[in-house]
Amino acid sequence: MLKRVLLVMVAAIAFGGAVKAADLAEPMAFDWAGASIGLQGGYAWDGGDDTETTCSTGGSSGGLLSVPSDFCGGGGSGGLLLAGRSADVTLNSGKGSIGLEGFVGGLNAGYAWQMDNVVLGIEGDIEFAGLKGDTDLVDDTGAKIGKIDKEIDWLGSLRLRAGYAFDRVLPYVTGGLAVGGADLSLHDLNGKVAENNDTRWGWTIGAGLDYALTDNLTARVEYRYTYLGSIAAGDEATSGEVESDLSFHAVRAGLGWHF
Repeated sequence: MLKRVLLVMVAAIAFGGAVKAADLAEPMAFDWAGASIGLQGGYAWDGGDDTETTCSTGGSSGGLLSVPSDFCGGGGSGGLLLAGRSADVTLNSGKGSIGLEGFVGGLNAGYAWQMDNVVLGIEGDIEFAGLKGDTDLVDDTGAKIGKIDKEIDWLGSLRLRAGYAFDRVLPYVTGGLAVGGADLSLHDLNGKVAENNDTRWGWTIGAGLDYALTDNLTARVEYRYTYLGSIAAGDEATSGEVESDLSFHAVRAGLGWHF
């Protein structure tokens, strides 16, 4: 009898030890605090409103892309492309925006602090961008009299991030400063007649999701909208000027290394 009791006690102690060991071996929730670096890439497309814009002898009709009346040569004033003809000028696309689209990709780095499930951080990135768009300018007869080219060739941002961690899954929102290199050029039938290449500042905002593949390697998918103001080319005081907004949507995916 005593032998059986001792055997039961030993079995109970062994079972309790095994349960405790299993509890200790249970994986801890992923810690998102600390520094990280990563690679990212994706696709961006124009974020402007599709508002029809016509340039006439009376001046621009407004819209996202504005073409002043002196650009049109209104009243024989000698516009940039029409050289005195009092004809209307219309974007061949029939829209007030020039459709930017293309690849974006580069490096990001950041640092995060975690309080329970709340994760706050700061992040910056620098990217190559191949965003390009163009449209023909046509007169009231439908004849092509010129072309407008627009391009963004590099991007950067410095943003705050706020997320709520579900162990290895971290959905977040982000927003902050944005900067980029933009180019706007005007062409007549003989070639380029005006160009402006400038660094433009603005803002960006979006949301995404990070997932910890291992204790150090993370994967990401993110959407952001970016606005960099506008860019103008030409000379409004003499030969005419065209101004266009710089805004776009972008979806990115990436891999990061968490320290």
